[in-house]
Amino acid sequence: MVFDKISYLKGLFLPRSEISMLKLLSFIRPFAIYLLILWIIAIIIVSSIPSIPVLKIQTGKSDIRLDYLIHFLEYGSLAFLTYLSFSGKDDRISRLRYLILTLCLILFAVADESHQIIIPGRTFNPKDLVSNLVGIAGGLIFTILVFRKIAPGIPSE
Repeated sequence: MVFDKISYLKGLFLPRSEISMLKLLSFIRPFAIYLLILWIIAIIIVSSIPSIPVLKIQTGKSDIRLDYLIHFLEYGSLAFLTYLSFSGKDDRISRLRYLILTLCLILFAVADESHQIIIPGRTFNPKDLVSNLVGIAGGLIFTILVFRKIAPGIPSE
């Protein structure tokens, strides 16, 4: 008998939002590696464009740079897609795999920011790198919370 997580979780009377999240993850999972590859390609392409203007919100006293938020969201999404792509079918990831994937993400963030030195009109910005790393951490925390919500106590097939 094939185990159906959604039916099992409905039996636990989970809130509708958690069931919807599980359905979304079940839909995305088969495509996660392809989405991850496309996301990495998009990051490389955008970070290789010369002289991208900085997005700012001008307030009366100062400017708020939106590119740091974009870096955070970009790398948080990258982290989530990475962990989703490499998690097991039971939505679990070993600590060693988390560590290896996190190190790979950190290396990619450093390489992405460093390669901008050779792009005309672009520079290495330590604040961008920090935003990337905080995004990875945020993606890791989000993934752990999501996986703990949908994976605990699920019986094996």
